[in-house]
Amino acid sequence: MKSVPYLAAVGALMYLATSTRPDIVYTVGYLARFNSNPGVAHWHAVKHLLCYLKGTADYSITYARDPSRSELFSDG
Repeated sequence: MKSVPYLAAVGALMYLATSTRPDIVYTVGYLARFNSNPGVAHWHAVKHLLCYLKGTADYSITYARDPSRSELFSDG
């Protein structure tokens, strides 16, 4: 595991989780617990998460205004 870039991968995933991908926050936080002594299973989990991100790259969060609450946003 010394030649595996586990810390770099988890760091990059942490950046994604905090800035653009809230759906992976829990998983990345769990993987970060093993930064000091990652095992092969942890590396496989990182690769699985990377495959998930590749498959969901075109997903996005959409914010829409709730028309039933329009009185909160009126100017008058």
